[in-house]
Amino acid sequence: MCSDRDKIILQAKYKYFGALANDTKWNELIDYFRQKSGWRPSYRSKWINGHISEWDSEWHYHLPFPFVGVEWFDIGLHQHEFMGHLMPPMIIDHSTEIASKLSSIGFDYEVKGDVARIWGYFPKSYEDFPPQKLA
Repeated sequence: MCSDRDKIILQAKYKYFGALANDTKWNELIDYFRQKSGWRPSYRSKWINGHISEWDSEWHYHLPFPFVGVEWFDIGLHQHEFMGHLMPPMIIDHSTEIASKLSSIGFDYEVKGDVARIWGYFPKSYEDFPPQKLA
């Protein structure tokens, strides 16, 4: 009898040419953001069945587990700090820090606009990248 994970892997083998990420890489990414104090980036993902999640910033319970089913994973690179009703938000750019971490982990990723996209599978999907609206 196949486990859910085995079924996901089998489905991915029929749809994609190969994996670009693995559990070790995903776990390192998750651990990194869970251990950060203060700001954590927003993210969204596309599952291999076509479902694209809404943007979220909760890094403990809302992640798309198991990650073996993730076609791509977008990470927001800018922090918006509310400065008051009469002031525009202050935007803090975390692009360098996040890109450096993604590189050190060994992800296949690309940055466009204020988003980094990590690919879980090949061929790479540029669907809605960069996103029309970042939450």
